[in-house]
This record gives sequence, C-alpha cells and structure tokens, in this order.
Amino acid sequence: MSGWAERAAAAIMPHSKSRTLAAALNEWAYTGRFFDLEATDGTCELCGQEDLRYHFEIENRETAASLLVGSECIKRFDIGGIDEQGRRIDAADTGRLVDKHRRGLVEDARKRRVMTALLKLEQKDRTFEARSFLEFVDDKGAFTPKQVAMLFWRLGTAGIEYRPTDWKVRMRRDSDYAQLRTMKPAAFNRVMAAATTAQRRRVAEIEANFARHGQQWRGPTG
Repeated sequence: MSGWAERAAAAIMPHSKSRTLAAALNEWAYTGRFFDLEATDGTCELCGQEDLRYHFEIENRETAASLLVGSECIKRFDIGGIDEQGRRIDAADTGRLVDKHRRGLVEDARKRRVMTALLKLEQKDRTFEARSFLEFVDDKGAFTPKQVAMLFWRLGTAGIEYRPTDWKVRMRRDSDYAQLRTMKPAAFNRVMAAATTAQRRRVAEIEANFARHGQQWRGPTG
C-alpha cells in the first residue's frame, strides 16, 4: 500500500463500516460543499497534505461522518459525489464537478482581490470613484486597455499592491488594439503585464504582420 493509501486508510477507516480501503472509499461521496479558507493554511483530512487554500467536503453515507479534503484527493481515490441537482454521479463526473467548483473559487478570489484594490485606491485617492469600476468587474469582467493602464498607474502611485494577472483586459475590438497602438511604452507594458499568453501572442502577430509590410504598428509615441 502506497503512502497516500496508508494515510487515507488511517483517516477514513475509523469512520467507515467497511474493513478494506477500496470498500470504505465507496461509502464516501463529495457533497458539493466547498470552501475558500482565504489563506494557504488548510490541511487535507484524507491524505494530510498541507498548505491548501480550498477545501471540499466528502461524507460517508453509512456513518454520516465528514472530512474536508483537497480536490486532488477526490480524483485520486475515485470518490463519487452528488451533482448540483442532487443526483448521485460517478467518480469521473465528480472529478469534473470538483474542477468546476475549484475554478469558481479561484475566480471569486480573483474578483475579491481586484475589488479590494479598487476600494483601497478610493480610500487613498479621494479623486477616484470605485463604484463604476466595481460594477465593471461583475458586469463586464474585463477592462479596456486604457482603463488597465490608468488603474495600474494610479494603484502604483498610491502604493497599493496588486496582481497584474488578476485584472482581465479586453482585446477583442479594433478600438482595443487602437488604444494599445497609441500608448507610451510604460502604459503599454502595464497592459501587457495583465494580458494573457494568447493576448500577448496576438499583439506580437499584429506587430510582425506590420513589420513584414515595412510598417510600424506602434508609432513613435507608443
């Protein structure tokens, strides 16, 4: 029995009716309840892994015991679950459901960090009104390049820490790329810090296409 299996057996066997690990695992199911601890100080109650931020609850249908575990353990031990309509689902579908819930937790945490930074900026800079930008985070999800460049400049000037990759930047319309094209280098670099790999690749493709035709995509002010 591997180290992972030994630790799992020690955790669940006392709370299960079955006397073998494989049979005991079949008694457990993911309940669909999940939690953001907001700090990486959680421990998986199944395998003992530390430094977890997100917990997912599994429950024994025979004994009603429950454990808070990491998402990977649910998939590693092929634990089934209950879907969002209350139906029992197999391990494969449970793994996909856990991944979906984890993505939701990560996205919610990202939005909270963005909103916190905006509120801190409003507190430090009375000329800045956070409300419209807060609504933007929920309603539209992504800021324009010009908005990102301005917000990052103001956050930096106010000495407020932020993660550039938390801020989604919109690069779909011609007007978005037009904003990038006329930016000064410092502003352009701030936006690129928030851009996804695919977005940076697209900008590089545009610049390369202009270069092939002997043109500069970004002018002397860019």
